[in-house]
Amino acid sequence: MHPATNPDPRTFDPSRFEHDLRSEFERATAREPSQRRNYIFGAGRRVCQGMHIAERSLFLAVTRLLWGFDFKVPESGNLPDVDDLVGELTVQPAPFEARIVARSEENKILVQETWTDVEDMVLMREGSERM
Repeated sequence: MHPATNPDPRTFDPSRFEHDLRSEFERATAREPSQRRNYIFGAGRRVCQGMHIAERSLFLAVTRLLWGFDFKVPESGNLPDVDDLVGELTVQPAPFEARIVARSEENKILVQETWTDVEDMVLMREGSERM
């Protein structure tokens, strides 16, 4: 949030990371503290041991969502307010409207088939006992 290293920090601007090709681990363990642009996984000696897994899992999840869906402005035209947060110890965005549409009919069918397969394998079906 420091304006010298991150001008206008509340604005969505992915281009600010355009030329920084380091991983989160490389950012968190940079020798120079001014090069540690992100502290979500800690820094220095107390860095999260699972950050490699988290970073790769997030990458896979986001790329699959972008492959399969278009994220559009809701029909009401209301965009989420980035400052509208709920929670105390941990915070998250307040509920907001979203319009998520399959990119193609093939994607829609594939997502539905995959969901059915996962539901059959993992999720509890009607009539099964709850744990």
